[in-house]
Amino acid sequence: MYGFLTVLMTFPLLMSSASFFWGKALGDPSNFPAHPFLYNLLISVQILAALIVFIYQAPLSFILLSLVYLSQAVGALIIMRNKGKVECGCLGPQVNSRLSYKLVLLNLSFVCAGIIICYLTYPIYDPVIMLEGAFIYMIVMLLALFIAVGVPDALYATTAYRSAARLNRQVVVKQRGGGD
Repeated sequence: MYGFLTVLMTFPLLMSSASFFWGKALGDPSNFPAHPFLYNLLISVQILAALIVFIYQAPLSFILLSLVYLSQAVGALIIMRNKGKVECGCLGPQVNSRLSYKLVLLNLSFVCAGIIICYLTYPIYDPVIMLEGAFIYMIVMLLALFIAVGVPDALYATTAYRSAARLNRQVVVKQRGGGD
């Protein structure tokens, strides 16, 4: 049960991190609306917080995740106040995502979920350090990378295919119409 809750709570952070690394690997420009140092710091904190939750399996680890999500919600509010609803770059440059109150509410819902999970599981789980958690972390990170890379590329490929098919359909219809 702990592992399932951990994956659910950390998956958005891992998706963001995987998108960041994929964008860096491709040399894509960052859409993050603040200073690049802040973006690098945010990604580092996300990676470390998720890793800690996987390795140090304790209900209090979910409080750490809640703090990360709370800082993201506050950061999004500050940027929206200063710059408006700008691109956030949360899922890399391939996905158009904007800062909005929906994102803030989503982050706040993860804050509440982390606190509730900590409260409900505190009497059940004893803190334990599991190095196998690092292996599970790597598997989930690879899954996040697979989704971060595959989904935008698949959507682009589908759009390109439909566009090409539309042009070819007109040619095929003309050829069939002229031969009958």
